[in-house]
Order: sequence, then C-alpha cells, then structure tokens
Amino acid sequence: MSFCFVTARLTVRPWAESDRRALARMAMDKDMMRYVTQGRPWDDAKIDEFLERQARHVDRHGVSFGAVEEKASAEVIGLAGMQPHDDGQFELGWWIWKDHWGKGYATEAIRPFVDYTREVMELPRLVAIIDPPNQASKRVAEKIGMQFVCIKSARETIAAREDIPIAYYSMSL
Repeated sequence: MSFCFVTARLTVRPWAESDRRALARMAMDKDMMRYVTQGRPWDDAKIDEFLERQARHVDRHGVSFGAVEEKASAEVIGLAGMQPHDDGQFELGWWIWKDHWGKGYATEAIRPFVDYTREVMELPRLVAIIDPPNQASKRVAEKIGMQFVCIKSARETIAAREDIPIAYYSMSL
C-alpha cells in the first residue's frame, strides 16, 4: 500500500523518476537548504540516496517524504510526509520551493499525514525536527498541533545525521 493525498491545491505522492529534476532544483539551491543542511546543497549522490531511501520507506511503511505537486501547474514544488527514526518514531517533514513560500502549502501538504497516522497507522505520536532559527516551520508544526519539546542533537533522532542542534517537536495522537 502506498500513499497519495489530494488536497484543495496539492497532490502529495511517492516520488517518480520524472521528479528527480524538481528535487535536484530544490536540493541544490542554497536558499532552500538553509534550514535543512545549513545551506549546503546536495550533490547527485545525495539526491539519489534520498530517493532510494524514500522508496524503501514506501515499501516498508506505505509512507515517505513524498513529492508535493501543485495541482494548478502540475509542477513538483516541494516535499512533505513522514519517515521513521532510529528509535521507531515517525518524523513529519516538509519543504516547499521558495517561489511558493507563504502560501500555506506546507501546512496543507502535511495535514493528511497526521490524519493518516491517526486513522490507519495508529501511531501514538509524531515528531518533527526543525532548525531552531526556522520560524516558518515552527509555525507549521504548531498549526498542525505539535508542541515544542526541547533542543537536542539531530544525531539523537537518526544516527547518520550531523551532530547539530535541532528544535524537537512532538504531538500525541
């Protein structure tokens, strides 16, 4: 089983091979990556690894950080979804292409995952990791019902992550 969520303005679905260019545009842009990797763009190998990992998450869990497609233009404008952490919890995450910031797309794209988690996956809680200066993502987390828990190392969530401080958000379901 795989996810596909349709909202008023968006479709959120697993990545297709044809989406690679859109992901690369975002992942190689310093502005887009400011709060993801402190502005360091991804190279081709990192993009391929991300897409492969997200495909594995879909195969194993039915969800991933998927492609966000704007219905009006059929353009992939971001990513949203969820992925497992090393401790078994699931992390919500979102990026929206900078030309579309401030339109409410991140909140619209991530809400169906919260509903899916409650109704289908029946998980007890969801978490989000946010770069502490990223006020826009903190607002998205709060709009969907998450609460700030603490500042901790990103490595505590997924061992392969850098040892950098993150704002850790959580919500009980």
